[in-house]
Amino acid sequence: MPISSLDSPFVTAANSVVASSERSGTKLAADFDDFLTLLTTQLQNQDPLDPLDSSEFTQQLVAFTGVEQQIQANQNLEVLAELTRLNNVGSTANYLGNEAFIESPTGDHSNDGITWQYFNEDSAQALTLRVVDDSGATVYQQSGAELVGTQTFAWDGFTAGGTLAPPGNYTLEIEAIDADGDTLNPRIGVQETITSVDNSGFEPIFTVGPNQVTQSEILRLILAN
Repeated sequence: MPISSLDSPFVTAANSVVASSERSGTKLAADFDDFLTLLTTQLQNQDPLDPLDSSEFTQQLVAFTGVEQQIQANQNLEVLAELTRLNNVGSTANYLGNEAFIESPTGDHSNDGITWQYFNEDSAQALTLRVVDDSGATVYQQSGAELVGTQTFAWDGFTAGGTLAPPGNYTLEIEAIDADGDTLNPRIGVQETITSVDNSGFEPIFTVGPNQVTQSEILRLILAN
């Protein structure tokens, strides 16, 4: 079935914004008419020996013109912003169901574990990886790679006692110390499924596992098979 332009959400939303701005313009036009009526009346009844100072009226006329131009500019910006938001609704929907890699230590465990990546800027003399639950309790711990660069840590979802951890959000904590005894702070990222997109604002907000990020914070997009 062909799509009527009258039914397009782009046109409907844009018209709504225009209507709001036009109401402001109508109010300004009425005020401007009152101003001209007052100006004309005063000029007709002024004292010829002591004429009114026209500079004040000129300044007010310029001010009215400036406000009118500002309303028009605001109207154009509002329409552009609304069309941009609606365009985001269509384009960001393609992200749903795909995997995204973001910089965050927290992931969602739904009986299948979590895979993190962390980046060592320097070699660590000692490095410990801890998986903690929402209460801060450690459910799993092991030694990690001490090499420089990106490393992968895949937690299978089982606790140190060999039982499957309950579904929920889990955070990877890393303790790393270099050869001089200084503490290192590796960057941590996680790969999770994009489950929703919030387009209510100017910039879309993606729900990636338990995290909410902007589009620019998605470091890598992995398409679902």
